Amino acid sequence: MPAIAALQAQRLTMNRAALSAPGPPYVLLYALTGPGQETHDDLAAMRGYAAAKHLTVHEPPIVDALDDTDVRTGGDDPLLRRGYTRALQMLADPPCPVRGVVAVSRTAITIADRLYQDQLTRYAAQQAGLWLIRTETQI
Repeated sequence: MPAIAALQAQRLTMNRAALSAPGPPYVLLYALTGPGQETHDDLAAMRGYAAAKHLTVHEPPIVDALDDTDVRTGGDDPLLRRGYTRALQMLADPPCPVRGVVAVSRTAITIADRLYQDQLTRYAAQQAGLWLIRTETQI
């Protein structure tokens, strides 16, 4: 498994590639919450981050909420979440203008290194980016 710094370098490389495509860089805001948690602050932070990076937000944001069972069992596999799967479908749809996802941190995708690397590979194959407010080393 690559070191955290290698995963971050891979993500930054694919973000540059996603930005090199013609047209405005549309992104989805993606948040993951637990039982009883709100996403208002996270979504506001993501909107501010996207604006600072000159990324155009495609609305509405996608929010997945883990239930109590997910929290107890880890809920690590992002492919088991409806919202995240919808985001991936949008990235894979050629007519869709979305070129990436903005999240607060890598933990919104997954904390499992292997699964995270799989997702970075999936994004790169779609020539999509993943922008994180807190980098892999700031989690």
